Amino acid sequence: MKLIGLDIGTTSLCGVVVDTHTNAIVDQETRLNDASVVGEGPAHLQDASKILSSVQSIVELLVGRHKDVAGVCVSGQMHGILYLDKHGNPVSPLFTWLDRRGNLLCDGNQTYREAFARLTGYDVPAGYGLLTHFVHVQNQEVPRDATVLCTVADYVTAKLANIAHPVTDPTLAASLGVFDLVHSQFDGEALLRAGIVPSMLPTVVPSCTAVGEMADGVQVVTAVGDNQASHIGSVQSLADTLLVNVGTGAQLSLMVPEHVSVPGFETRPFPGNRYLLVGATLGGGKAYALVESFFRQVLDMCGVPANEPLYGAMDRLLRMASEQSANDQSRQRDGGAALGGVTHTTLTVSPQFYGTRTDPSVRGAITNVSEDNFTPLDLMVGVLDGIVVELHQYVQALPTRLQMNIKHLVGAGNAIRKNGYLASVVQDIFGRSLLVPGHREEAAVGAALCAGVGVGAYESFQEAAVDVIDYQWPS
Repeated sequence: MKLIGLDIGTTSLCGVVVDTHTNAIVDQETRLNDASVVGEGPAHLQDASKILSSVQSIVELLVGRHKDVAGVCVSGQMHGILYLDKHGNPVSPLFTWLDRRGNLLCDGNQTYREAFARLTGYDVPAGYGLLTHFVHVQNQEVPRDATVLCTVADYVTAKLANIAHPVTDPTLAASLGVFDLVHSQFDGEALLRAGIVPSMLPTVVPSCTAVGEMADGVQVVTAVGDNQASHIGSVQSLADTLLVNVGTGAQLSLMVPEHVSVPGFETRPFPGNRYLLVGATLGGGKAYALVESFFRQVLDMCGVPANEPLYGAMDRLLRMASEQSANDQSRQRDGGAALGGVTHTTLTVSPQFYGTRTDPSVRGAITNVSEDNFTPLDLMVGVLDGIVVELHQYVQALPTRLQMNIKHLVGAGNAIRKNGYLASVVQDIFGRSLLVPGHREEAAVGAALCAGVGVGAYESFQEAAVDVIDYQWPS
């Protein structure tokens, strides 16, 4: 049989087809997510109906090309919400994970985030759906016809499955906040203290549950969070692999068999009654994009139009520097030459330009600037170093027993895949050989494997991962 995995990203939409007979990814369709809607201030909005239309078009194409599709699963951007009416139709835009209104002052003395934490006992970062909903409740901005809120992946799943009321799995439910991980349910009493009616929330069902069928009989499985889906779609050996994912943001994740709390990490549900420890930063690829934007502005100041992105020129400079560093001790980090000549800089960059999940007021810094390191190359290397160092600090915070259990390091995300130099920096700073999946759409592949478990094509994720995932070094 064949399986379709869909991923609703913030900037792109993708569908892949996995053939369980050949254990290969046999088809892929990718579109730009151009559903952005202009919002006021720190609001970040997208048109959910436009997203649905694009996803349905992808599904129709893939099903049309593959007649033996047995299951479909959607992976999607986590945390964000939209409101639906009793017929399951949107009555609001999608308020995405990038929405920052939860950090605004709500009464002159405290932010919405602080007020929500005081009422519920849960510290929920800005962008998480139930804090966003709290902002709407406080300002009487919940749409009058709204009967339920849900993630965009749950909305698309409901439409594909032809059900009016959305359901959610623990991976997406927990991404909204105020979720009891042990009992796998929303904390209704805490929500009531914040003036939130629990009946506004979707029903929580186990991951990989078949919830309906498409018109042609293809089974539709519950949606899954893109973080968990990316882990499933990247890691062969789930029990002992650390995943470093650098895309728009950056995060580090490690699957654990039982619930555990580690300072600095978020414990998230993982399909199969397991958990995922996640250390997430806000800088990631966005921090490096700021460098590209800065170079573009310099060119504009000089009257030289940049008609295409400058990443190609930046990559060429990094490659030249890497080749030179093999013979230049002044630009080698310890062990750098042995790992392919990763260059170094004395410039120190903290790439927290967008704050942190625990403290949105934190800002980045560039220090130890001298006449010798005030160069474009040093700025690029310093930002890339800073991105990886910030992630590696999470590893150092893990309990020793969890660190000792890590046997493999896998890198995923477009920033690692498209920037071989960044992959080398990850390998250098983490001190381990880096494995990179041979396929590009990790979350969509993970969703396809979830569909496979849901319809019985695979007995476990471990079986599915060993069959489908292979590794290669990025170009």
